[in-house]
Amino acid sequence: MRRFSMIALMLALATSLGHTQQVTPPTDMPVPVDQLAQKKINPPKPLNNVDARFSDEARRKKINGRCMISLTVDVNGMPQNIKVDRCTDPSFEASSLDAVEQYRFKPATTQEGKPVPVRVDVEINYRLYGGVFKHSKVGQTQISCTFKTPPGIKSSEPDADGVYPFTETVTSPTLTKFSDEGYGDEAFRIDGKGACDILLTISAKGIASDPQLIHCERHVIEKPAIQSLLNSKYKPGSMNGRAVPIRASIHLEYGGVSPKS
Repeated sequence: MRRFSMIALMLALATSLGHTQQVTPPTDMPVPVDQLAQKKINPPKPLNNVDARFSDEARRKKINGRCMISLTVDVNGMPQNIKVDRCTDPSFEASSLDAVEQYRFKPATTQEGKPVPVRVDVEINYRLYGGVFKHSKVGQTQISCTFKTPPGIKSSEPDADGVYPFTETVTSPTLTKFSDEGYGDEAFRIDGKGACDILLTISAKGIASDPQLIHCERHVIEKPAIQSLLNSKYKPGSMNGRAVPIRASIHLEYGGVSPKS
């Protein structure tokens, strides 16, 4: 019988910002998995792998997908406090929660062998149709792209190469086709919105060049964010109806109003 879902059981880093680090973890408070090594705790180990059901809605949409589910593995190896962190499409939420409820673990333990509760993330992947995962909702993707004025710009005049800074005096370039070169996958797995700000020049022919990283929430998304923007397609900006090269700061984010794709 063919399996219609593929589950990647992953104990991902569950960041707990502002969590007080203690030498001995309290037994009634789950320890984030990124603190296990510091606290000298042996991580929980999955004992089974339950196939998540490919929902009828996902079949109708003919989409692959994935969900990140957070849970606490208690001292008996049972999943508790299960919740959806994010899914590429809502049609995968219910089946992911149902599958995770059936997971069983060997609990995390201290060096003395005492079981302790641990907070972990589980990534569940669904693949039925060919091609890559599409980070999309109904009718829109979850990756947004916004053009902004580069920092420190005080003049709307072009530079020596004739490149205009993106200001109110020019018509903005527009993204016509987003080429996801791994940004969506990496941004999906991290806490936050996977935001990046990247300086980019869009030529009068709509070709992106000269990327300069301003900031990304995580180091792991820097290269795929830059490569995705470089490989995407743009309608050039203009000045008085004439296409001109424009230097802009582009804000890329996972989970918003999307670029066209």
